[in-house]
Amino acid sequence: MYTPLFIKTDYSLLSSLIKIDDLITKCKKLNITSIAICDNNLFGTMELIHKCNKENIKPIIGLDLKINEERILLYAKNDIGYYNLVLIESLKNEKEITVEDLKEHSQELICISFKDNKKNQLYKSFYNDFYIGINNKKGEQNAKEQGYETVFINETLYLEDYLYKYLPYIFMIRDGKTINDGIEFTYQHNHLLSYQEVITLCSKRSIDNTIKIANLCNIKLKHELYMPKYNVENSKEFLVKLAEKGLYKRLNNNVNETYKKRLKYELEIICKMNFEDYFLVVYDYIKYAKKKGILVGPGRGSAAGSLVSYSLGITDVDPIKYNLLFERFLNPERVTMPDIDTDFPDIDRDDVINYVKEKYGEKNTAGIITFGTLASKQAIRDVGRVLNIRNTDIDYLSKKINSKESIKDLKKKDQSVNELIESDNKLRLLYNIVSLIENNKRHTSIHAAGIVISRKPLNEILPIFKSNDMNLTEYTMEYLEELGLIKMDFLGIKNLTIIKNILNDIKENEHKDININDIDLNDPKVIELFAKGDTSGIFQFESEGMRRFLIDLKPKNFDDICNAMAFYRPGPASNIPSYIKRRENKEKIDYIDDRLKDILEPTKGIIVYQEQIMQIANKMAGYSYGEADILRRAMSKKKLEILKNEKEKFINGSIKNGYTKEISEKVYEYILNFANYGFNKSHSVSYSIVAIRMAYLKCYYKKYFYSNLLNNVIGSVEKTIEYLQELKKMNIKVLPPDINVSFDNKYRVIGNLIIMPLSSIRNIGGAISSKIIEERDKNKFSDIYDFLRRTYQKTNNIKVLTSLIYSHSLQSFGYNINTLLQNTESMTNYIDLTIDLEENTIEKPIIKHEEELDIDEILEQEKEVFGFYVTSHKTEKYKLNNKEIMDICLLENNLGKIVNIIVNVDRTKEITTKKNEPMCFITGSDNTGSISCTLFPKVYNEHKDIKKNDILKINGTVEKRFDEYQIIVNKIEKLK
Repeated sequence: MYTPLFIKTDYSLLSSLIKIDDLITKCKKLNITSIAICDNNLFGTMELIHKCNKENIKPIIGLDLKINEERILLYAKNDIGYYNLVLIESLKNEKEITVEDLKEHSQELICISFKDNKKNQLYKSFYNDFYIGINNKKGEQNAKEQGYETVFINETLYLEDYLYKYLPYIFMIRDGKTINDGIEFTYQHNHLLSYQEVITLCSKRSIDNTIKIANLCNIKLKHELYMPKYNVENSKEFLVKLAEKGLYKRLNNNVNETYKKRLKYELEIICKMNFEDYFLVVYDYIKYAKKKGILVGPGRGSAAGSLVSYSLGITDVDPIKYNLLFERFLNPERVTMPDIDTDFPDIDRDDVINYVKEKYGEKNTAGIITFGTLASKQAIRDVGRVLNIRNTDIDYLSKKINSKESIKDLKKKDQSVNELIESDNKLRLLYNIVSLIENNKRHTSIHAAGIVISRKPLNEILPIFKSNDMNLTEYTMEYLEELGLIKMDFLGIKNLTIIKNILNDIKENEHKDININDIDLNDPKVIELFAKGDTSGIFQFESEGMRRFLIDLKPKNFDDICNAMAFYRPGPASNIPSYIKRRENKEKIDYIDDRLKDILEPTKGIIVYQEQIMQIANKMAGYSYGEADILRRAMSKKKLEILKNEKEKFINGSIKNGYTKEISEKVYEYILNFANYGFNKSHSVSYSIVAIRMAYLKCYYKKYFYSNLLNNVIGSVEKTIEYLQELKKMNIKVLPPDINVSFDNKYRVIGNLIIMPLSSIRNIGGAISSKIIEERDKNKFSDIYDFLRRTYQKTNNIKVLTSLIYSHSLQSFGYNINTLLQNTESMTNYIDLTIDLEENTIEKPIIKHEEELDIDEILEQEKEVFGFYVTSHKTEKYKLNNKEIMDICLLENNLGKIVNIIVNVDRTKEITTKKNEPMCFITGSDNTGSISCTLFPKVYNEHKDIKKNDILKINGTVEKRFDEYQIIVNKIEKLK
């Protein structure tokens, strides 16, 4: 046999058609027992090793290198060679590799060069194993004549011979080219060759050398923990003292025996597992963030179950108060790396990461690489561009396909797609290419949160890839732990940015310094917001479904909020009706056995938390919490072999503790059914704290809360309208922008008002608004001419000026909209004439006052420049003093009733019924919201002239369809 030594995979981004899974399948068919991938990076190393080992194929790791435009291939013989390969690859991402670099890191590497390389003699002098790679007899003879040992190699870029014709298309995707640039199908015979094919191309010696090289290559990758070291002499002693001191501070010196025992127990496990430095490192960067005034989340995930984390200030959740389990976080009976994820405001995340880089060293700190793939939609668009296929066809296919299906699935199930593809040669080609390249790697990206910190320079452990100023591991997240590296998640959370900005606004405007960590989590007014479903803008509680659940639930305290978060998820949500009935004593609570009541009472006999499963196993069957966590994991992942043994253990343990076999079996099956969607209570408590903090600010500091919500949704018309309507209900006035008052990119609170930013105006982007503000910061604009003189040439666009006029931004100069519009030409002409002259050299034209535009026209233009109405709504004048008219926002409280509303028509959609009769859906709005109105054929037949921007008085019945309220129209009166 032979070993293919020059296989390129899709990790050589957009340069090969080969996926590692397909490669292994093909090798098994060809009875190939060892393979070498030789990409121009080491991205695929770990995947190859894992998957080859699983299939009893020997993995060999190579690297395709260019040195001054000459290629060589390097292969790692053992771990020493592997680490040299890693150093070379890491170095390559920083600079041009030189021969001196290769010589310095040549130990235990095999080098294959090519016969035309000019430096072959030099390479041979420092590589003990040096070969010339050949793929034909002529090349072999030439190399032998020059005195070199030869080895058969064939650059492999696809698996089957016929696939050569598809390779150029991925090159064109890579290089941004199209078929108009000309294609050369020059990549024939770059498929994975069989032994029968190889023996026709070269001598047996060159083939045998492939096996010789394979036998020389034996990477083991020994495991060692590279935990970063915190800078103290004795980490264990320091952690113990720090945690004890922190706990006493947390509990105001009132530390009872329960807390002392729990802290001692946790510290013993942490130190026994040698994770003390991990906790100290996390403690350190969180301490830095807090000292710097950076808001830190109260916790996230299972880490909130640790009293040590609470004592160190890593989390703000008391695990004993909320009955949280340390073993859910760190299990002494199943040793895995600890995983503390920390939330920071998204604007401050980089600051904390930079601190870590400075403290532990740039070479010891890195982000984690991820790979974007040619998912179906992306592949269709990329190939469509390359083939110059009409956008309409590409859009059609992209819209038809969902993210989880392949183009083959789509063509098979959808006749219209099948017909389209078969109707055109280019589309058939697109189909063939996309089928082949779907899910191939397309580009590198960065893991959203993960940062690796090591006590040893990372480029001595794994290859490092440079992305802008950030080092990235060349291996993805799932392979880091086995290499002894620990990942820490630094998450940038927008909601924490909102909280931070609200607190800053309150401090700036009201001179109050609020410690958001000290608020009462059971504040009755705050809990009432949840009970009323008034949770728009509240983290995790904003969706319509969640709000309706809260209204039905009527939470009374913080614990109810935690339960709501856990229940409102796929799986547990099916138990919501039972949960609510049980709370209202309308359904009997079944604990199966009353001895489980203390565990299940908070959730009315329904398992919703993972911790409850662990507590039941502990109480009934005598499991330690560590064993109970292993049972929970096995249950959630449906590991049948483990579950079979665990069932017997659980039942025997329960019988030993006084439970009947029948009850034991019933409870085991019960928890097994709930395990796959049990929620982590530590996470629920942590995120409910964030929600309560936001709700507190909404309750007591509404204008700052909403101004920051609005800042967060600039560009989203739908969310902006929602928040503006809520402000209107609370009688908090939102004013249009003012050229002398507004910020460029954020809503601003002044007194009891909120003023819109200049950047909210269409045609006024961030660049233009910041230029205007920059000029205003020197001196406020004294009048319209002062404004134009100082800004008109910088913005240099009549559209900008018109948008400013229609947006009311120039009203403070004392002119109405129509006056400014009618005088625009004379004013701008004057500025053009005098821009290089001293002010007042030429007399300013007199501004002629004009009668203001009709209110409806002003509102239409207002909607045009903002995307929504600000100062009023076109329906308001028709609703004045008309008590029979109901606001749209009140419709949900009048389900099934006949009501009268007045709406502006925003959209109309006509459809045909099964009886071939036309009917219509109207989307209409008033100053409080929008609603869909259904006109069945009989009603629509009388009102076919309805069009956009008509004002209608509608009489109809309030109904609900698919969780959306609508009006079934009885009568229509056109008001305008």
